[in-house]
This record gives sequence, C-alpha cells and structure tokens, in this order.
Amino acid sequence: MVKCSICKRREAFYVRRYSGERLCRKCFSESIENKVRAAISKYQMFNFNDRIAVAVSGGKDSLNLLHILSKIEKEYPQASLCAITVDEGIEDYRAESIRIASENCETLGIEHIIISFKEIYGYTLDEIVKKTRDKGLTPCAYCGVLRRRALNIAAKEASADKIATAHTLDDEIQTFLLNLLHG
Repeated sequence: MVKCSICKRREAFYVRRYSGERLCRKCFSESIENKVRAAISKYQMFNFNDRIAVAVSGGKDSLNLLHILSKIEKEYPQASLCAITVDEGIEDYRAESIRIASENCETLGIEHIIISFKEIYGYTLDEIVKKTRDKGLTPCAYCGVLRRRALNIAAKEASADKIATAHTLDDEIQTFLLNLLHG
C-alpha cells in the first residue's frame, strides 16, 4: 500500500502529476478546499457579506464547488449562497442532473433556483436549434451564450452580488477553441 505524502497514514488514491504528491481522500479534499480558499483570498473574490450565486449543473465540478463554498460560507454569517441551475430544454439531458443538484442543495440547506430557456427566451434549446438549422451554427454556439445570459438573469433576480462557476482550464480552452473555430 502506497501511503499519502501528506498524512503518511492513509492509503493514497490519487497522484498529482505536476508535483508527484500521493494523496489519500481526506488530504486530497482538504488540499482542494485550501486551493479554493487561497484563490478567493488572493484575488479578493468575495466580501464577507456577499450573496453568492453558484452555477450548479449537477455535475461533479459544480457540486464540489457548491459543497466547498457551503463550508466556507458558514464561517461568514452575513454571507449567503444560492444555487442556480439552467435547464436548456434538451430532451433527455437535464432532468437527472437537476434532481441531483436539488438533492445536494436540500442536504446543504441552500436555496435552489431552476431557470429554463423556455421561461426566458420562449423556446427550448432543441426548438432554437430546429428554427436555426439553416444558419450553419452548432448548438454549442447558441447554448453557451444563452446559458450565461440565463445565469446572469437568475442571479440578478436572486439579488446575488457574485456568480461562482466551476469552470476548469479544460472548459476554458474548449470555449476558446470553439469560439476560434466557429466565431
């Protein structure tokens, strides 16, 4: 059994490629939380009394961010969190992730706001794609812009001061390349 590089007691389950550190689950979780805390502090992302809207898709990245911010928020009694999930209206795509997001919000005691493309734009993404097929744009070209706008609208309606997203560097590069290739 390979031991954790930090606690030297528990079995390692993850190896950080850039540092070679071997981490157990507990030390891995703590290291991620510490990285989030350090980034918030370094870049002065939040004030002690902010209302923060967390974009929650129901996937692992956004749910981990929600759990970490929920833990941090408890240390700042004047701050508050809400979670926002955007339902794009893609058939057989979002229902399960909305359920998972709702369950996590309920467990954490966080208000969960679900906003849909249909509510805001009058059309689901599926309907938008059908109507604009002849324009030559991919669904991703519409979805990203419309989802971000929906998130901004919901955050404003929730009186949020900030929006937290769990975008990774892979997400950022993918967006950059899609914009570069498709305009």
